[in-house]
Amino acid sequence: MTTGVRRFLAVLAAIVAALAIPLAASAHALLAASSPPAGAHLGTTPGVVTLEFDQPLNAALSFASVIDPTGRVWQGQVDSAQEIRIPLATNATGVYKVDWTTVSAFDGHKVSSSFTFDVGVAGPGSSVVAANSVPGPAASDIAIGAVKWIEALALLFLAGQLLISRLARQSPSLDWVNPGFRASSIALSAGLVAVWAEATVGSGGHSLSEYLAFFNGLSGAALIARLGFEALTLVAVILRSKTVPIWLAGALVMLAAGGHAAGVNPVWYGIGLDAVHLLAAGLWAGGIAALALVHPPGGWRSSEGRVLLARFTPVALAAFGATVVAGGLEAITQLGSIQALFGTAYGRVLLVKMALVAVMLPLSAMAWRLKRPHLRIEAALAVGVVAAAALLSSFPTPPTAAARQAAEEAAATPTAGLPTGDELTMAGAAGTDLVGLSLSPGLPGVNRATVYLVPGTAGATAQGLAANIAVNGVYKALVPCGDTCRSANIDIKSGDKVWVDVLNSGGGEAQFTIPDLPAPSGDTLLAQLESAMNALSAYQVSEVLNSGTGIVQDTFSADVPDRESWTINQTSRTIWIGKTFYTQEAPGDPWHEEESVTANTVPYFVWDQFKPLTNAHVIGQEMLDGVPTTVVASFGNAIATPIWFTFWVEATGRVRQVTMDAPEHFMTDTYTSYNKPVEIVPPTA
Repeated sequence: MTTGVRRFLAVLAAIVAALAIPLAASAHALLAASSPPAGAHLGTTPGVVTLEFDQPLNAALSFASVIDPTGRVWQGQVDSAQEIRIPLATNATGVYKVDWTTVSAFDGHKVSSSFTFDVGVAGPGSSVVAANSVPGPAASDIAIGAVKWIEALALLFLAGQLLISRLARQSPSLDWVNPGFRASSIALSAGLVAVWAEATVGSGGHSLSEYLAFFNGLSGAALIARLGFEALTLVAVILRSKTVPIWLAGALVMLAAGGHAAGVNPVWYGIGLDAVHLLAAGLWAGGIAALALVHPPGGWRSSEGRVLLARFTPVALAAFGATVVAGGLEAITQLGSIQALFGTAYGRVLLVKMALVAVMLPLSAMAWRLKRPHLRIEAALAVGVVAAAALLSSFPTPPTAAARQAAEEAAATPTAGLPTGDELTMAGAAGTDLVGLSLSPGLPGVNRATVYLVPGTAGATAQGLAANIAVNGVYKALVPCGDTCRSANIDIKSGDKVWVDVLNSGGGEAQFTIPDLPAPSGDTLLAQLESAMNALSAYQVSEVLNSGTGIVQDTFSADVPDRESWTINQTSRTIWIGKTFYTQEAPGDPWHEEESVTANTVPYFVWDQFKPLTNAHVIGQEMLDGVPTTVVASFGNAIATPIWFTFWVEATGRVRQVTMDAPEHFMTDTYTSYNKPVEIVPPTA
């Protein structure tokens, strides 16, 4: 086996071995998961839309919004390092559009995209594809990539010139090698343009404060440091200082720190790996480019030309090996899988880069083995390799499987503390926080009380909530049994008053009255109300929604089989007939007409999407507007959203009132005008 073959196999083995290294990396801050998921079909509007991204965000420049079916825009902001929350205080039926824009705290790149979900209707089927696909680079990204290509070329070419100059000074000295190092001025000029363009795009370019926000962080510091090192390199060249290699190496390291490599976990590994890749590429590809502009006396087949080639060969082989190994490791860390290499735009550009390197191999073999170099052709290919690398900086890479899993877990609804079996369960609000109380076995005497806690305050976590439980004013500490779970043993009897006191900011007291124990099953009454309500030909609903951030009052009218109208806060109006939506944002505004994918279906009730309801128990009898009712508490979790329903059911089985308690969504619906015809017609203008 020849020495060349052994070297090639060694490089290949290093790349294959690197496949086993489990690393998480990404470029740009991309949406990895959301709650609700893109394209979700919901029975009620969530109290908050949560977006989880695959890397930390620049909080000052990242934002998101939700446009509800009435056209109202709900704004959100960064709630934690990788999360944006958009609180909603509406329950309008229709399609909701989520728009988001992020600026990565690691590499400073800006990405925007959107997706939809719907409430009570079937929205566009393309939502999931739009949200889960990786957006391509914007025109501005490609333009910035082109400028960075010039900058990188200049830096790498300068590194090659420094190498060739040092090799020429070895004994015997080759005085005809005298590079001018003019690339240092090109690198600084292109760097200034690239950094200004990145800051303008990333910040929006509207104000000085936004520019300052862009440079606040690792990516901004790396950009400024890169310009500083490039300026020092130029000064050193002008002064003919021996420190040029030091400042040039610093510029290449900062070029790595301000790009995709900063998104690798751990950060030092990603930046270090990319820095090695760039430094080695400077010695190899930059050296070839520098040689292409050198003219030895008598040509490259002369004795002096062969001397320089002989000196360059071992350095080039080592640098080439380091470039390939580092590049292979980078590809693995940034793509995460072989499938992403072929299935994403980033991966396909990377394949082009790899193909150009492969084409250079036989040319290099001819140069070093047959002493017949084609330096200009090799230099042109090297320029193409650098161009592909610069273009890669403009392409977002897909979140790795590990990043998606972590984001999905963060966006998922926690389950610790939810009712199990046939536990008696009730829920209520403690300030802005949701409190679910479940009792087992639901008999008089000592019971194990399990409390489900979800905060409604932005920035709060369920794990950080502290709470006490009190029976008739006697308090007892609740012990954590999970992030959202707290428990205690309490002694109760029928008629006792139980309080759950959430101590954190935004909290309060949720009060419960213990019903007759053991509480009778409410399953039969649920079946009865389901039959009675679905037999209605018309009805009206008055709704009060408290999201923790505000109160919304709605009125609904419905007429079978497909007519519905509602008014929100006595301003925006919607009429839905068949497949046609008519919306009016405010009285006197023009009506807007659009088509739904599916036709409206009436009757429709808020609990329909959460069936089958479980843990149904009769918890009391009450007079409601002079009508005797039976009160039934139940729980629904059919679509991974924990929701407690309490029904006030009259003797006929019809629901007079229902309350719904969910995270950041506390709602009361009052039903009237059973079977009374209501006129729902298209607007006249």
